[in-house]
Amino acid sequence: MTMTDVDPENEKQLPIRELSARTQINTVTLRAWERRYGLLTPQRTAKGHRLYSEKDVAKVERILDIVARGVPIRRVKALLQESCVEVSQGNKTEEWQDSVAELIAAVESFSLTKVGHLIQKSFSHYPAPICHDRLMNPVFAELVLSDDSGATFGFAESELIRYVLMRLSPKVTRERFSDTVILITGNQTPIWRLAIMALELSDAKFSVHLLTRAFSVAAGTKLAGKCKHAYTVFYQDGIWKDKEQETATTGLLINDRLFLCGTAPALTQLGAEERVFVDVKGCIGGLLRLQKKSLIGRKMEM
Repeated sequence: MTMTDVDPENEKQLPIRELSARTQINTVTLRAWERRYGLLTPQRTAKGHRLYSEKDVAKVERILDIVARGVPIRRVKALLQESCVEVSQGNKTEEWQDSVAELIAAVESFSLTKVGHLIQKSFSHYPAPICHDRLMNPVFAELVLSDDSGATFGFAESELIRYVLMRLSPKVTRERFSDTVILITGNQTPIWRLAIMALELSDAKFSVHLLTRAFSVAAGTKLAGKCKHAYTVFYQDGIWKDKEQETATTGLLINDRLFLCGTAPALTQLGAEERVFVDVKGCIGGLLRLQKKSLIGRKMEM
């Protein structure tokens, strides 16, 4: 059977958007894994549309497991042919350190073209959580220590946000979503973590709106109350004052679609533990659980 043949008697075939939904990997990344790295070999319909099997789902999950260990994507194909993945920690660290150093150098030179290219390349070839852990987190950890009044940190953050907003554009995603999430950052809280969270949620088939300015607790919770059709995540680091805690507590009580994330809410006794998280990873998990419950409910109503 050739790549372009489809056997109607074979197991159910999945279009790329369904493979993306099952694995939470952006279609751009799936295509890069196929074209650039030869990791996937989909069948094709007569019109050339990609079709995948359950074996492909399992392969994508194995690829995710490998890159999560720090293995660069270009080395994955050889490792897929082995029964177990054994990669020395030294090699893994060195590979990612080179990428971190390259991006920092581009940021410090304030090269819009180079920084944009490196961000686009990384997020096209790797899932957003991998880019967060292996690239952007160490980059921002080093930039925040720079003695430049925040110039390089702000530049890198603005370029990342610019890329994320492009990815979230309806013209780029071309997806149909069942749930909407609004992401809001609090005062004096870096927005870059929410920007990557936006990509993760978009890959999980949420319609995501990332607000790119900071809001006070009062303004953020009030906005969330006005957008009752959507889930709202308010992300705030630091420590809240008494009035801010009171405002947040009231917001949670009157709005069951409000999520609070960051050190400020985590350090405060707010109740509603299923909607208060110390980090974006936990918050994403909470939203995914609600999404799954919502999908089950809609199927039962059909």
